[in-house]
Amino acid sequence: MDTSQKGRKISTFSAPPAPSENDSRLAAHQASTADPDLLLGGVIRARRHLLGKTLVEVATAGGLSHSFLSQLERGHARPSMRSLFLIAQALETTQQALLAAAAPDLSPTNGSGDPNIRLDRGGGSSIPVQTGSARLISHVEGGADVTEFLDLPTEFEDAFSHTRYELVYVVSGHIEIELTPPGSDTPEIHTLGPLESIGYPGATAHRHRRVGEARCVFLVVHSGPDVLESPPVPAPAPPHDH
Repeated sequence: MDTSQKGRKISTFSAPPAPSENDSRLAAHQASTADPDLLLGGVIRARRHLLGKTLVEVATAGGLSHSFLSQLERGHARPSMRSLFLIAQALETTQQALLAAAAPDLSPTNGSGDPNIRLDRGGGSSIPVQTGSARLISHVEGGADVTEFLDLPTEFEDAFSHTRYELVYVVSGHIEIELTPPGSDTPEIHTLGPLESIGYPGATAHRHRRVGEARCVFLVVHSGPDVLESPPVPAPAPPHDH
């Protein structure tokens, strides 16, 4: 496998506060529909309106096509996790904050009525993406975000680089993770199977893919403070539709 850095594009983003109350109320309006594509599209549109940005501005900032973003906001297209990352970056927020706003059943619930305890029996909202789906299991302001992913592409996409510590835990299937630590030009590749995990600090460029035909299920946990420094954000790539 070619592990050359040539042609690799790395995006970084420091996690800001979650969308404001106005944004959440606008997003909640979309919760009246059961269509998760419309839910996510409505959240993205609400956030864009809250920031006073046009479709063209957000698409250009994310290196995406205007037509794709328009279709996504109307529930007629699905993002990859890569494009959702780019959209969140252009909207000055995070993937997790967008997923939380698109999941109205993330409110604390349990059988005893204690509002501080949230019991999830697997019925939470999953947001379809181009390959599989993503379900935000926990989103705590100033705490950890836990996201469940069902399946991955079989080919690597462009690398991510968050500014918080990230832990990946594989529930089933097999995945491959490519990591490039800050200051290094040489990526390293790790293959993970069921019950295996890997953690890496913020500012580590990383990307993952599914290995084999079996569907993979894994958890991604973001926790801790932002790192003080992260690699510069490169110029957006030419617009694309995924």
